[in-house]
Amino acid sequence: MSSRTWPQITGRATADDVVRTLGESRAGVLITGAPGSGKSYLTSLVVKEIRSDSCTVVLRASAGLAAAPYGALNVLLRDLDSQFLSHPALVLSALTALLTDRANGKPVFLVIENAADVDEFAGVVISQLARNGTVGLILTCTDPQRLCSELSRLCTDGYLARIELEPLLLPDAVTWLEAGLGGRISASAAHEFWTASGGNPHYLKMLAGELVESGSLAVHDGVWILKDSDLPHGPAITDLILTRLGKLSPGERKTLEIVSLARAVPLEALLGIARPDDVDSLEKRGILVVDSSLPRMIGMQNQLLCDVIRANIPTGRSSDLRRQFCEAIDPALMHPALTVALASWALDCGTPLGREDALDAAVTANVRLDHQLALRLVRSIPGYLSSAAAVAEECTALVGLGSVLEARTVLRRFRERSRGDWEQPQPLESLRLELAEVAVIQGSHDTAPLVAERLVLVRNRLEAHLRGPVDAGNASEISRLQEQLVLAEARAAGYAGRYADAAVLLEDALQDLEAFGPDFRFTAGSWLCEAWAMVGRQAEAADLAAQLLAGIPSPMVSATAAWSAAGRMRLALLLAGSWDAVDAMAEPYLESPFPAGQPFPASFDLATALLRCLQGRGHEALESLVPLIGQLRVRDDEGLLDVACAAAAYSSAIQGQLEQARKYLSGITNVHTPSRWLVDWLTRYFLTFASDAHRSTLAVIDDLTLLADEDHEAGNYGLELLALSAAARMGSETAAPRLQEAALRCNGEFAGLCTRYAEAVLAGDGTQQVAVAQLAQDLHHDRLAFDVAEAVTHSEAAQRDRRLLLQSRRIAETCRRRMRAPQDVAKQEDRITAREMEIASLAAHGHSNKAIAARLHISVRTVEGHLYQIYGKLQIVERSELAFALGLLEESR
Repeated sequence: MSSRTWPQITGRATADDVVRTLGESRAGVLITGAPGSGKSYLTSLVVKEIRSDSCTVVLRASAGLAAAPYGALNVLLRDLDSQFLSHPALVLSALTALLTDRANGKPVFLVIENAADVDEFAGVVISQLARNGTVGLILTCTDPQRLCSELSRLCTDGYLARIELEPLLLPDAVTWLEAGLGGRISASAAHEFWTASGGNPHYLKMLAGELVESGSLAVHDGVWILKDSDLPHGPAITDLILTRLGKLSPGERKTLEIVSLARAVPLEALLGIARPDDVDSLEKRGILVVDSSLPRMIGMQNQLLCDVIRANIPTGRSSDLRRQFCEAIDPALMHPALTVALASWALDCGTPLGREDALDAAVTANVRLDHQLALRLVRSIPGYLSSAAAVAEECTALVGLGSVLEARTVLRRFRERSRGDWEQPQPLESLRLELAEVAVIQGSHDTAPLVAERLVLVRNRLEAHLRGPVDAGNASEISRLQEQLVLAEARAAGYAGRYADAAVLLEDALQDLEAFGPDFRFTAGSWLCEAWAMVGRQAEAADLAAQLLAGIPSPMVSATAAWSAAGRMRLALLLAGSWDAVDAMAEPYLESPFPAGQPFPASFDLATALLRCLQGRGHEALESLVPLIGQLRVRDDEGLLDVACAAAAYSSAIQGQLEQARKYLSGITNVHTPSRWLVDWLTRYFLTFASDAHRSTLAVIDDLTLLADEDHEAGNYGLELLALSAAARMGSETAAPRLQEAALRCNGEFAGLCTRYAEAVLAGDGTQQVAVAQLAQDLHHDRLAFDVAEAVTHSEAAQRDRRLLLQSRRIAETCRRRMRAPQDVAKQEDRITAREMEIASLAAHGHSNKAIAARLHISVRTVEGHLYQIYGKLQIVERSELAFALGLLEESR
């Protein structure tokens, strides 16, 4: 990695931008940004740009040099007589003469790194050199608040233009990582790198290098994938961070230690044990980040920094800081994320947790999908195997981590022991155990009837308990049981494809929003979004997804829950035909990081790839699917590998790459693991098209009709609509009436599109079908638009109606270009030479062959020959079509 050449960072200020700003500013630029943000690298590029046309002097200030007057200027002053140092005016005069002599008529630029360490004496001289035009300044610093007064006034007086190097956004970080690594990187790995580094380029580069060296980041099928989600960082990063921490004041260091140990801290609580000036200083330097939620939360901008600090705090000090923090915080400021963070902190520093505290924290950790922490907490309880509640949380955590067999063993052993002299569990504990057992059963294949039966029993027992006297002290536990039961029922209905049942259940539960916690509301809302999309309430599903995502960031919703829910909603909207909503759905941004060792849910990124497949854009789909498949082969917690391989096979097949399609088909595992209905549906859908390139169209239509039949019987009219629309566009004579009926059961833009399509087909009206194709194109349903337009193009009606033919051909060609690989578009453009384009443009604007010949000084016969070639290349038959065809060609450029 050390030998790799990392490119200039894109997506923010470049060397050209700085040079341009230098020319526009009165006296120079101030480049600011957190340590590692790339200030020095950017400055070095600028120096290379301007060195040949200017006299450039590079100085590096430091805390050590700041102790002596004019320390930052020592390189320039060392040859001067000591008498010049007696007064700033003499230093200014001497430096002016020195720099003017060196410049030999060229402009002078003074580059000063770490400008915050320039002492006041040097600041006065530098400021005057800039103000009188002797030099232009290029200053870098981390904290502008620490600039000496004279340099600070240069900024406030408008002499220096400020350029802030913000942390890289995720897309820019991915682009830069791939350029530096020399290949594609999986979305999961990129997400984890970005989260760990906080978008800091230096940390990104160091982390990539250390993980490549350790083998945790490796190339698989030409894609960089992360083989270990724990992101172990090496000694180089640790040494760098500890060195930088050594420069902090004791108060600043204490503040960072508390935030690192508590993860996300209410600002009010932090100010109870940390000096406001220290908090303010760290925030201004971008080390701490305050969010906009209520209560205001403060966290670390850089997860690597957080990890290194936490790992290097002695146990005794960690325990003392925890005691101080717990004494300072108002109980009203406690929230789920802080509850589990304090429990984890206690485990790390050896502070004993009470049995109930540990169990309550384990419940919260499981709710927030931090199953690894939940497992640690449960197993920290002495004799936890004798407690039904503790065993329930252990099994829930194990199932969440994919260790279903281990969870089954734990349950069996508990059941065996409970037949002996052990104390029988209380009713609520017994219900928790029953729900955990349902989750274990659901982890096996073909257990839907048994799961449904057990859930009915649990609900009956819980309702019977609620009809009796209820202890007020059990209110929170009952609320958690109700949440767990609703989610278990919704999950069971979704796994079995009974989305209508799930929708009713979730709508009822979400009526009383105040009765449930934020994680439940977000997760249950995402399941309701999926259920509505499947049963045909697509418009409501899209609206609900937008509302849910607008509610974050929030410290009350865990990052894992938010990403999992967002992935679920995105796949649901994909299958509901709400493709604009899929593309528009932003990634959920939260201040809290993912739990260590837990990969980012792949469903969010998979949805984008599958959308490109359904649009017929196979080349774009494979760009996302190839790295995703590589990562899923290492870890596939969501059971998405088969659908990704099926989609890749489909994408390869529609591009004519049949051997590659067969390779992806052979990668389908067919492992019988429980999966959501829609994941199985997607796998079957893509296999219908990709399983055999020699299958007849009739056979594909039969399979699509079978899918539609099953969906209709289950009441999943949204899925039925998608299957029938595919069958109809492939020419099924019986699909149109069914498509019309299914569309009337649904709402949303896609349902409206299908209604109009079915009506146009049944009416045999080519004009209506072209209108449908145009609407499909506008909604980015490229495959449907193309097939409908192509059918019209080859119809008898189009042969009789020239206008109809031109309209259908234009839509078909536009969609063909969207679906075609970029290099194919380039070939299409290359087929028209510059001379041919000139002749075609003149002809399209109404010039006769004779006029064209006279204008270009060629013969009429030559013009006619060129036009003959042009018509063939543009696939047109007469002169009147030239303007339209050339318009298409311009659109593709």
